[in-house]
Amino acid sequence: MNRTGRDARRAARRLVEPPARVALSVLLLAGGAVGVTAGPAAAAATDGTLTVEVLRDFFGTGVVNAAMDVPQRGMRVKVSDPAGHSVTGVTDVTGKVVTPGSTELSGGRYRVDVSIPAPYSDHLRAAPASTQENHFDSFTSFVDVSDGKDASVVTGVWNPADYTLPDSRYFVPVHNGPGATDDRALVAFGTEARGTCPTDVACPATLATQDQVGTTFGLAYDTDRTRLFQGAFARRYAPYGPQGGDAIYTVPVDGSGTPRLFARVPDAAVTPHDTANIIKDAGFTDVPGKESIGGLALSEDGSTLYAVNLRTRALVSFDATGATAAAPKATVPIPDPGCASPGDWRPFGLQAHDGTLYVGGVCSAESTQQRSDLKAVVATYDGERFSTVLSHPLTYERGTVYGSGDKATHWNPWNTGLDSWDDRRSGNVYIDPQPELASLAFARDGSMILGFRDRFMDVLSWGGLDPRPGNDTPQSGMSGGDITMVCATPTGEYQWEGTGSCPNHATPANNGGQPADVVEYFPGDFYANAHKETALGSVAYIPQQQWVVSTEFDPVVDVATSGTGYFDIATGEGPGNNPKANGYQFVSRDQGGFGKAGGLGDIAYAAANAPVQIGNVVWFDGDHNGIQDPGHVLLPGATVSLLDADGAQVATTRTDAAGEYYFGGVGAAYELTPGAKYTVEFDVCTADTGQVPGQPPASELRFTLPRAGADRAHDSDVTPPTTGPLCNGQAPVTAPDKPGGVDHTIDAGVYIPEETPAPTPTPTPTPTTSAPTPTPTPTDPSSPAPTPTPTSTPTLTPTSTPTPTPTQSASSAPPPPAPEPPAASPPPPAVPPANPHAPAGGGGGSLANTGTSGPAEMLGAAGLLVGAGLVIAYVTRNRRTRHH
Repeated sequence: MNRTGRDARRAARRLVEPPARVALSVLLLAGGAVGVTAGPAAAAATDGTLTVEVLRDFFGTGVVNAAMDVPQRGMRVKVSDPAGHSVTGVTDVTGKVVTPGSTELSGGRYRVDVSIPAPYSDHLRAAPASTQENHFDSFTSFVDVSDGKDASVVTGVWNPADYTLPDSRYFVPVHNGPGATDDRALVAFGTEARGTCPTDVACPATLATQDQVGTTFGLAYDTDRTRLFQGAFARRYAPYGPQGGDAIYTVPVDGSGTPRLFARVPDAAVTPHDTANIIKDAGFTDVPGKESIGGLALSEDGSTLYAVNLRTRALVSFDATGATAAAPKATVPIPDPGCASPGDWRPFGLQAHDGTLYVGGVCSAESTQQRSDLKAVVATYDGERFSTVLSHPLTYERGTVYGSGDKATHWNPWNTGLDSWDDRRSGNVYIDPQPELASLAFARDGSMILGFRDRFMDVLSWGGLDPRPGNDTPQSGMSGGDITMVCATPTGEYQWEGTGSCPNHATPANNGGQPADVVEYFPGDFYANAHKETALGSVAYIPQQQWVVSTEFDPVVDVATSGTGYFDIATGEGPGNNPKANGYQFVSRDQGGFGKAGGLGDIAYAAANAPVQIGNVVWFDGDHNGIQDPGHVLLPGATVSLLDADGAQVATTRTDAAGEYYFGGVGAAYELTPGAKYTVEFDVCTADTGQVPGQPPASELRFTLPRAGADRAHDSDVTPPTTGPLCNGQAPVTAPDKPGGVDHTIDAGVYIPEETPAPTPTPTPTPTTSAPTPTPTPTDPSSPAPTPTPTSTPTLTPTSTPTPTPTQSASSAPPPPAPEPPAASPPPPAVPPANPHAPAGGGGGSLANTGTSGPAEMLGAAGLLVGAGLVIAYVTRNRRTRHH
């Protein structure tokens, strides 16, 4: 799977290059090791600069997206020359390894290999490639930096779990408050929906009703089974569903069925709603945030569903592969991260990202009622232990929820005490923002987007009755949630918005009139002239898009409504800056019953199983060793066809200027079936041989040794045919079985067979060997047998002239026969391994092509000839060392 360098490498290469001694001893990178894996070689540094860049891809099209792809650090890069020398490095924070000309490599034409080390290999894979303009290079590429030429390689990695279709949908639970007319409990709508429904745009589709699932919050989308997991939620005035406060439901998203109970979270809910007087629900005042189920998350492989038990502060996991789960797989306490009191620890949000589970929560300061004890905490869970990756105080000033005063402009300790109930009153509404870290999302660069829910709004509604005995006054609340950016640094730390290099985007022109000292990465979270914080606490981000979605109250124009707001991930501008362009209202004032208290749950989106892909190169194997060595010519114009298991052709293409081809992948005309059997057919009779030495007719090309060496990325996969057109061969392949998988190792190497010259007659018969040997010269039997002369000091050219022995001059000795077997001969069963200890440029490669099996056999044959009165001139071919 080879590709020439991105700049000078797009044209096919000549096989032999003048022996310029160059190289790349120093890899300029931050945090990456540099090494030389072959002996030193001193010479003039005449190479140009090679830049290898690895980007994280999110689209899977094989084409670089300069606006959205991000640098990927930590990837291994190895650059090798034809003599077997190599230098290695690791991409730095810019995703690059830069190699200036130096003295460790020779020849100017090199092979570049990129690989994914642990721990990145747990979630990253090679990204799909393409033959389109500005495409990603494969993990093995050829470059030419001889004579001062510069070259670059740009390759991609991705996590297939990031993949979504362009027509993806969002899913949001809807709550039904007292006196409401809305029976919807789960809705779905397109990611482009903006404006007010139904006047500006269509209203969402209903997937579940209140009668079916009741009040819910947590969502997790199951890509493999196209269903949603939806968890019960404790909210005053809003009853649980028919299965109670410990229930997790599954909901088909394609309309193929109705919601059903999936599992129960043990001991999650003990306090009942006052269903007989739900408009007051007095006994439920202190329950929100402390009972039922918080966030849900599905592992990226779809095997495990996680849920937060809000009552026991535990992480509960279920086998997610079945229609139901009778009991949890495991229940693990989520440890107190150091709150003022262990009882103040309130975990809630969950998110799976890059193979890691993230848990978000707050220290509620409920035990001390001191704002200084409020903090947000995010921890990771690796299946065995929790590790805190973020801890930040929640003491800063925020935009006002409504009106003025310290309580309206800050987060406050958790408190639902009836004795201080009226302290929360501001005019005719109640305000007391109490933080819950309810949801998390991740930006393309790994930054965290945190959704803070106002817990006090789950205690109030828009018109529910006062919880105090003997007081049935209707009361309304205004939510004070927030959406916060925590930037990931290139070295893996996190910085809260407005600190370090994490920007504060708020200006007087875009923040809705907030004080100058209020920091906002997302300043568009406001409603003009009234509310400076309108978030309801749920966020989601689709990496292929430019906006973060958040649940909001008053998202467009109408008041006491709910819907979603869309924030530019680069500038932070959102619905407050342009409501109709950045907001979508789908719950009217009269529908939900929660008004400005917000009547929505979590946000999920429909991810998709990414297509699989196979490929990638046809090359001219000039030395017929079956290995894609540096400096080989790549063959454009070869016809490559894909046959299904029945032998029917399902796709066909031709190799591009870099000798590459691909089948499947995002946007391909034919989509491969994961795990299915296929055959790739290579018709090299159509290949362009204009850069092959001698420019032979393509019909003379024959397939090289198959499956040589230990690295499947560097071999040829075609077993040479023995009948029919010998320039038409096949390679069986099984498509990757995991979504988004690629197999870029289905390659075909070809060569031109040379006729074997007839051996010169000798005075005495000689023992036959497995391949032609040099013609013996008679000598005096009494003379001592000459010692075989070793080859000359290795040079940088691909081949060298044999050194003459004392009894045979270089001018009179016939050349050794060509190493290639006849075209129709079947390949040998295996290729001997390369000699890793051979001197640089010397005969360390496989001896399969020298006409005998190895030095021991050759010396044994020489001994037989000496016994017959002959002296053999032992001449060996110089071959370059192969390292795999």
